[in-house]
Amino acid sequence: MRKRNARAIVVMLAAAITLSGCGITGPLYSPAPSATDAPTPTPSPEAPVAASVAISTESIAVLDAAGATIASFDYFQPTAEVVVGLSEYLGAPVDSPNPGGNESPPGIDHVWGDLRLSDTDTPGTAPENPNHFVFVEGTSAGPLPIATAAGVGSAAGVRVGDPVTSLTLGAELAATRTDPATGRTSETYWTDMVPIALGESDPSSSAHLAVMVVANSVTGLIELFAAPTANFGA
Repeated sequence: MRKRNARAIVVMLAAAITLSGCGITGPLYSPAPSATDAPTPTPSPEAPVAASVAISTESIAVLDAAGATIASFDYFQPTAEVVVGLSEYLGAPVDSPNPGGNESPPGIDHVWGDLRLSDTDTPGTAPENPNHFVFVEGTSAGPLPIATAAGVGSAAGVRVGDPVTSLTLGAELAATRTDPATGRTSETYWTDMVPIALGESDPSSSAHLAVMVVANSVTGLIELFAAPTANFGA
């Protein structure tokens, strides 16, 4: 009797397994994905690193090591935007009031090393009166080297301390001046000249903005460049 019962139990279990197997449509477990099945993470692109500052008649540009533009600021956008933008790459500027002079209105100077951005109290009006100007009297803007942009003055640009003979591209002698107080003579050149239209009241074709380069006549070296400077054909 016990053998029959045991045999019956075995038959019932076999039948149950067979019936259960018929109803299975997938695996009873999900294997963990192998290392080769896992998605490969995409590396985040590295932020470009600022390597230099380049000045032209139309912009102040921050460049990477390959000379590509990372950021660019013009002379007619709000000065506060330009100061904030440059500060991201050059650090905070040293600010001081500028009393102005005979031909320049008062304002505030924002200074990063040898780069001075002069913000005039008088609002600018395009195309002839910028909101701000830059003056460069050395080779560094805060932590970065500074020069004119490629093609401005020479194929590679020029910097303070270069010989004036390096002005080989698009440079025009504008004036030679001797300071009566010091006897010091300097030569002023225009380069990167950009024509501007002053309207029907003054259709002069010679009006332009430019980068002004000043050299010492005795040493023959560039001492300063500034942008944008105006020549209205007067």
